[in-house]
Amino acid sequence: MADARAPAVLSPALTLLDYMHAPTVGFYYLGACAFSLCILQKSKPISHERRRGVLALTVALLLSYVTEVLYYFSRSMADWQYEAPEPAAVRCLGSILVWSPLICSLWTSKSLRWHPYFGAFTLQFALETTTCLMSAFSIPVEARSSNVPFVIDCIRALASLLLMLDGFVILITKHAEKEKSSDEERQSLLGKQTNGSATQPDTSTYGAIAQEVSSDHEAEPTDSDKEIKEQQAKRLEEEGGWLGYLKGFAIFLPYLFPKDDWKVMGCLGLRLLHVIQERFLNLLTPRQLGIITNKLQKQDGVMPWKDIMLWVLFSYINSYAGLGVIDGLANLVISNSAYRRITLLAYRHVLGLSMDFHTSKDSGEVLKAVEQASSLNSLIEMFLFDICPILLDLVVAMYYVTHLFDAYMAFIILFMGAAYITIGWYFTTLSQPKRRDYVEKQRMESSTVNETVHNWQTVAYFNRAAFEHDRYASNIINTIRAQYTYYFRSMGGHALQDLLTTFGFAGCCIFGMSQIVTGRKPVGNFVTLIMYWHTMTSPLYVLSYSYRHISSSLIDAERLLQLLNTKPAVADKEGAKDIVVHTGEVEFKDVDFHYDERKPIIKGVNLKAGGGQTIAFVGETGGGKSTMLKLLFRFYDVTGGSIMIDGQDLRSVTQASLRDALGLVPQDPVLFNQSIRQNIRYAKLDATDAEIEDACRAAAIHDDIIGFPDGYNSKVGERGVRLSGGQLQRIAIARVLLKNPKIVLLDEATSAIDSSIEALIQQAFRKLSQGRTTFVIAHRLSTIVEADQIVVIEKGQIIERGSHHELLEVMGGKYNELWTKQTAGHMSAANSKAPSKAPSTKCNDDNSAPLIDITPAEEDSATATGRSDGDDDTVGRRK
Repeated sequence: MADARAPAVLSPALTLLDYMHAPTVGFYYLGACAFSLCILQKSKPISHERRRGVLALTVALLLSYVTEVLYYFSRSMADWQYEAPEPAAVRCLGSILVWSPLICSLWTSKSLRWHPYFGAFTLQFALETTTCLMSAFSIPVEARSSNVPFVIDCIRALASLLLMLDGFVILITKHAEKEKSSDEERQSLLGKQTNGSATQPDTSTYGAIAQEVSSDHEAEPTDSDKEIKEQQAKRLEEEGGWLGYLKGFAIFLPYLFPKDDWKVMGCLGLRLLHVIQERFLNLLTPRQLGIITNKLQKQDGVMPWKDIMLWVLFSYINSYAGLGVIDGLANLVISNSAYRRITLLAYRHVLGLSMDFHTSKDSGEVLKAVEQASSLNSLIEMFLFDICPILLDLVVAMYYVTHLFDAYMAFIILFMGAAYITIGWYFTTLSQPKRRDYVEKQRMESSTVNETVHNWQTVAYFNRAAFEHDRYASNIINTIRAQYTYYFRSMGGHALQDLLTTFGFAGCCIFGMSQIVTGRKPVGNFVTLIMYWHTMTSPLYVLSYSYRHISSSLIDAERLLQLLNTKPAVADKEGAKDIVVHTGEVEFKDVDFHYDERKPIIKGVNLKAGGGQTIAFVGETGGGKSTMLKLLFRFYDVTGGSIMIDGQDLRSVTQASLRDALGLVPQDPVLFNQSIRQNIRYAKLDATDAEIEDACRAAAIHDDIIGFPDGYNSKVGERGVRLSGGQLQRIAIARVLLKNPKIVLLDEATSAIDSSIEALIQQAFRKLSQGRTTFVIAHRLSTIVEADQIVVIEKGQIIERGSHHELLEVMGGKYNELWTKQTAGHMSAANSKAPSKAPSTKCNDDNSAPLIDITPAEEDSATATGRSDGDDDTVGRRK
């Protein structure tokens, strides 16, 4: 400067200071923001006056750097002999890159974590003041006022001082507010009375994180994801920041990268080696082509075969035909292993959870959580094999481009990259609400189809096919419109990014050509730049859109983590042994139970069933009968007292052995959408076809099955919808007969069976009950008159017990009342001597007492419950 800004002694120091200025401020700001985010430092709003003052000073700083760059550029254009001082120009260009996003953050953020900004202001003042003083010593006094860069430095130093002081005032103010809020926290919990009411604390958010998450929610497509986001914010708060939060996912690492699996670990090693060699070859391949170009430019008539062969070799190794296919295969092995291990882990965990989870779960959420292994794997893969190599590529690219030409070329690429990423983030944020709307419309369209198909009978009953067609057509149109809206916003961002890269590439080429024309650089460098361009720009797309993928992957991982952290309410105790059933004696001792503490279900039940006895539970609906069977099956643990089988507390034995010893025929059986044979074999996986058919004969379903076109191979439909209610229950009975358990539980097992079939099943039950303890829940009292003990339950308590005849002798008793109601129609029919619509049925065999008469009146009583007829051959008809 007159632009030689330093004498020989100070010049190296000033040059170093110029080069280090922007990186020091920028990396401090990024590091401080990352640290604040990791420790969940609270963000606080600042007043509009303070914000405007800070923004004015930061904009003044930015404009000063732009002005200095324009000064250097204009002088270079006016005087081709003039060359701007590169250290000063680099300092200005770097500072523009640093202060532009910092100002945008100050402008757009409603609340700020102030320490990163104050630290950046302090560093800026220290560096700018030092630069200004060093420049002053290098310039004669009489030339200082006419030296434009020096004048700008002085103005900038003053602005930096004011900015630091303003930031210090804001920091002091924020500390004072914090101390004031701490003093308020020590006041009475009731606080000050306003209009006669106590001030209530705001518990709707989790501080700064909750506010940030709330803004993220607007871009989330589902309500379930919003809930997961809230839980994520809460866990962030509990863990004290992102570091503790991410440690929670460490439980997945042994499943993603198992140390004992040499195949997976070997593939991981191959992938890491491929990443390293790819970084080298990304640089060597275009460089080699530049070397070939420079040798061809000599026009000495010699073919550079050696360099050509190296270029071909580098290109081959770096292609998918070379080491790429090995990397792809290794990635496939790792992904499949992770998917298999984590999916089976989640699946096994879900099946091991207690009934309280399965009765309150959202099935879609559970299924989605089980399928999240791929999301976890893709998250780690993206971090290890995409983002980290990309950052390394960008650093190497900036250095190499500077080596090929100069630092100005690197800054052209840096500015283009920063603008590219900014546009990507902006348009992604802008388009996500429309994407959410598009996804919701898609979901509604799919829901309409599913509802209509599943409820086809309702549509047919009310003749609403045309209405459903119009409704679905309207949903399709809404989906298409939403897609167009989302497409235009999303593609607008892509178009701007492509426009930016086009002009950025043109600018780099023009800049490179100018240096070649002036003879400062060889043509080979330009060829290298063109070939290297894709390597430099391809990571920009990943960086600009990766945050959305990372966010969604974290949500999926959080969903899976929460599922795995859900503990079963009923779990085997440490050292629990398998149950050993000898006689099958069952005893309830002072049993209490509740689903909700506010509403007890079972109250002080004492009951003892001897081995081989049949115990019947009767009473009105909701009294707790089915809950007794669930407790016996240990779907829930008692909240008071104990349940014993042959003197063994159910809580001291394994659930698996207990359920092996029990057999249950539920009131509403559910089958898999498989063949009848497969459904029955589910009770005993090694059962032969002959055993299955014998069980079906005993359950009086064999004749129905062989009447179907495909016999035992007939598919039953989803949840068994192709069978009638009676057929479903008889298949359920056949499964228990095949299992041949020690203790049998029948929950309204004959409720959907007609009288003639019931007689046969009762006979089968007698055979099954011989030597086995049987618990029966029955509303049709005629089916349990031969029970050894009938227990009447009302509101969770045993109010009567005894045999059928003993309970009938209790005048005014509950059982007597129920029996009288059910037999009233029969007595009326007998007195009027009305002809019976069907004869009474009695079944006898050599080993059993005569069954009771099943009368038409009792059939009517059963029919009144709404059960379906057991003779409905649905599978046969539909086939």
